[in-house]
Amino acid sequence: MRRLILIFTAVCLLLVACDSGSEELITPSATAVPTPTPQIGVSFATRAAPTVAVIQTTPTPLPTPTATPTPTPIVYQIVSGDTILGIAIQRGTTVEQILALNPGIVPENLQIGQGVILPPPPTVNPLLAPGTAVPIQVVVTKIHAYQTPVGSLWLLGEVTNEGETAVENIQVEIGLLAADGRLLGSVPAWVATAIIPPGARGPFGVLLNEPPTEFAEGNAAQPSVAIIGGQAVVELGTRTLDVTVAGDALTTDDDTVSVAGTIVNEGDTAVTQIQLTATFYDAQGNVTGFQQQVLAEVLGVGEERPFQLQSAPPGGTTVAYTLHAEAQTVSSNP
Repeated sequence: MRRLILIFTAVCLLLVACDSGSEELITPSATAVPTPTPQIGVSFATRAAPTVAVIQTTPTPLPTPTATPTPTPIVYQIVSGDTILGIAIQRGTTVEQILALNPGIVPENLQIGQGVILPPPPTVNPLLAPGTAVPIQVVVTKIHAYQTPVGSLWLLGEVTNEGETAVENIQVEIGLLAADGRLLGSVPAWVATAIIPPGARGPFGVLLNEPPTEFAEGNAAQPSVAIIGGQAVVELGTRTLDVTVAGDALTTDDDTVSVAGTIVNEGDTAVTQIQLTATFYDAQGNVTGFQQQVLAEVLGVGEERPFQLQSAPPGGTTVAYTLHAEAQTVSSNP
């Protein structure tokens, strides 16, 4: 019996030892915390706080307005039947304006041949609708008188377009003054160049077969010139300035001059009625004369034609010249 008890006790101890070894094998290790997987398309970049961009700007100054040259007042010579009111109506001014320019005049006692100063033609706002008149900035830059061998008198000069817009139909009035400033007579003249682009010039001239005796004898002052007509070119219409002159040259033979070269159509349409205006100058820059020529043939796009222009300027010896060309466009409609 005692032996049986000993065997039972040994078996119990063995079972306890086996249970103790099993606990050491299943001891749980520390569980790792799973790292969250970022969602596709989501950025984890830290955005910096927005900054304010300070832009310093310097205001562009407004362009300085170009002063329009003040036209020279017109000196009108009284003829039979004239009255101050009639002159004012005819010249688009008022009696008050005329009297203000002539403080010593007596309206009831006008004398034939008496000079009366008239205000220059009025100008209007340039910011007007197309088709209306705008101020022009045309000034007379040259005027010279040439006595001919037969006693007639050539008055030749030039105007310059100092504005930023092309002008057309410029008319001037030339006054012949005595040495003491008295008006001996006046005559109107048209500038030969129909269209004068900005910065370009246009000649004018008139021949007086019987000039005032006092002027013809040399007892005179330099002729005075005033711009009395003209307007800005709002649109060219069928006219064009896309014709140029290339390879031109001047040759002289005694009193005759010749200009030859090539006309080129640089526009995008055919042209015709090409008008060339040549202005001639002496060594002092005075206008010695001018000549115009019209070529009636059609000049296609990119085409060119030779030309030769001859003239006998009535002034001094010609040493230089300028050329101006304009034309009419040809309609593409049949």
